[in-house]
Amino acid sequence: MSNLFDTSTLPDESEHWDEIAERVARIAARNSKGSSVEWLAHSRAGWISAGLLLSAVLLSIFAQAENASAANRGAEWAQLLAPADEMGRAIGLPDRPPPIGALLLDGRGVR
Repeated sequence: MSNLFDTSTLPDESEHWDEIAERVARIAARNSKGSSVEWLAHSRAGWISAGLLLSAVLLSIFAQAENASAANRGAEWAQLLAPADEMGRAIGLPDRPPPIGALLLDGRGVR
C-alpha cells in the first residue's frame, strides 16, 4: 500500500520554492485586471454595495443618537408614571429590589 502523504519526491531546496513563488506572483500580476477601487467605480454592483454600506453606517449613527435620547425619555416616563406613595416608589423606581425593611415597615423610617 502506497503512502498517500509521501513527500519524499518533492524537492526541498528553498531556491525551488522561491522560483515557484516568483512564477505565481508574475502570473497573478499579469492576470490582474485592476484594483478593487476600479471595480467599485465601474461596476453597478459596486455602486449598489457602496450605497448600502453608506446607508448602514448612517443608520447605525442615527440609531446610537436615538438610543441616547430614548434612555433619557425612559427615565422621564418612569418618574412621571411612578406611584405617589412611598411603597410604590420603593418597588417601582429602583433598578434593584427594595430592602426588606422598606416592605415590612411600609416605608416608615426607611429612605
